[in-house]
Amino acid sequence: MAVIGIDLGTTNSLGAYWKDGAVCLIPMDEGFLLPSVVGYVEGEGYLVGAAAKERLIPCPEDTAASFKRFMGTAKEYRLGERVCTPMELSAMVLEQIKRNAEFFLKEEVEEAIITVPAYFNDKQRSDTKKAARIAGLKVDRLINEPSAAALAYRREYGEEDKTLLVFDFGGGTLDLSYVECFDNVIEIIAVAGDNHLGGDDIDQAVAEYFCRENGLLSEELTREEQAKLKKLSEEAKCALAEKDEAAMELETGGRVCRASLNEDRLFEICMPLFAKIRQLFIHILEDADSRVSGIDDLIMVGGSSKLGVVKRFLRELLGKEPIVLGETDRVVAFGAGVYAGIRQRREEIRDMLLTDVCPFTLGIGVNNRANRDKNILSPMIERNSTLPASHRDRFVTVCDYQKEIRIRIYQGEEYYVDDDVFLGELTIEVALKPAGQAWVDVRFTYDINGILHVMAENEMGERRQILLANQTLSEAELERYTREMEKIMLLPIQKPENQEMLACFLEYYENSTGQKREMIAAMTGRIMAGLSSGRKKAVRNAEETGRMWLAELRRSADMREEILFDGELKAGPGGEFDEFSEDTWDGFDKEFEEFDEE
Repeated sequence: MAVIGIDLGTTNSLGAYWKDGAVCLIPMDEGFLLPSVVGYVEGEGYLVGAAAKERLIPCPEDTAASFKRFMGTAKEYRLGERVCTPMELSAMVLEQIKRNAEFFLKEEVEEAIITVPAYFNDKQRSDTKKAARIAGLKVDRLINEPSAAALAYRREYGEEDKTLLVFDFGGGTLDLSYVECFDNVIEIIAVAGDNHLGGDDIDQAVAEYFCRENGLLSEELTREEQAKLKKLSEEAKCALAEKDEAAMELETGGRVCRASLNEDRLFEICMPLFAKIRQLFIHILEDADSRVSGIDDLIMVGGSSKLGVVKRFLRELLGKEPIVLGETDRVVAFGAGVYAGIRQRREEIRDMLLTDVCPFTLGIGVNNRANRDKNILSPMIERNSTLPASHRDRFVTVCDYQKEIRIRIYQGEEYYVDDDVFLGELTIEVALKPAGQAWVDVRFTYDINGILHVMAENEMGERRQILLANQTLSEAELERYTREMEKIMLLPIQKPENQEMLACFLEYYENSTGQKREMIAAMTGRIMAGLSSGRKKAVRNAEETGRMWLAELRRSADMREEILFDGELKAGPGGEFDEFSEDTWDGFDKEFEEFDEE
């Protein structure tokens, strides 16, 4: 039984697997790229891949492409007599990859790791998993495309600690990920993106330029002419990689229309798109609490990132030379293949750890005093929280002698919940008291597989809970996930060993005065901040540094006791005789600087 990785792309899809310490791509009908195109032929049925792509121009009414951009929506495509959703079309692409993989590997495919845009919401992720089930694939884990690219980078460039910004620019989507690589950990710190910004939009901008140059209205073109123009635009855009100027020519309305395209003109045409990309960079750097100077490498991923104008824009924006990992349209698939090896516990990579973040804020709809008809979002788990994540908050009644509280759960960044994505709800009874006096504690726990556990507990100790998953779970799976969620609820700062460490710091603080007390207070504050940060690297540093500082406190105390009492009398931990030497003070100051930098 094989486990494969799949890059389900807007333009092309790929499959990969791990073998003998390396990632191998799964051959398709023509090379390794499978065009994400589905067509219908009367009397023959459905075509997937290159054969379907060839029919985009002569038979656009029976061919569908770029449907990934509409995953999770109600958009429909009519192919022949059948109406298909983006989910169903994606299932056909996945099924084709599964068949090719089984033919090539000579064994049944047991499981697949599928990559998705980092900015896919819960509905889009859910539809991706449904598409996989329709295709006969078991999918426990979706990973974000930039996360897969970071895995590929780590395999290619080794173990050196690095901070990366992954720029994943495909045919239909753009994803940015701020990534920290250290030890065997790849930690996603923040993500930003646009599910409707990609190479297709550059093609559209070129097509609109062509129409302006020739005084055409695109809506006046026939469907076949529109398909031809789109193909012309794509070919002209790509041709600039090898020549200085590309000619475009289209016959319509009894005349031949022409236009030429060069690098400077394409750069100008793309400026509105580049302005959007710039805003996304601002967004992710703010969320990561970083600057451009904090980025070691800019990693280019996705077919559209190969464009010269895109590299030129990023070079001017960031002042950094982008790193291209081989063929950019294969990087995500390579990362998916690495993760397939991790899932199979392959010896050489089984200890690698890939963390992820919550791409959208998860919260509860609460009463809006200014307008009762427009509830507002109360965030529980903020976007870019490192997964797994858990948070608890208390909510009170808004009416006198209210019988119950209804907890409605949403995903999104909008102020009003009507503009966010509704995920589900639960109801719990409360004590009959005046408004604001009856309460319920609500805890959100979100795991690495995109499963959200919501538990509510009232003041009488009664509990209600709900599991919201972008997949269908059996009763046994529900019970297993509920048990696992209980482990996640224990935050790093709440772990017994860390609580014991903090208690020791507080004891030293209580028994100290003056400058020494101030220093211990600073130590404690830094350790608590690190443990509460949610970042694995910061938590690890806080734990290691805290133990080191605590050992130094004990050592200096022991030395002072030896001096004062010549070894005959010992004060207890944190005793009044503890004090630091000048060397100790200098050492702590230096460690503080290093700790703050991290």
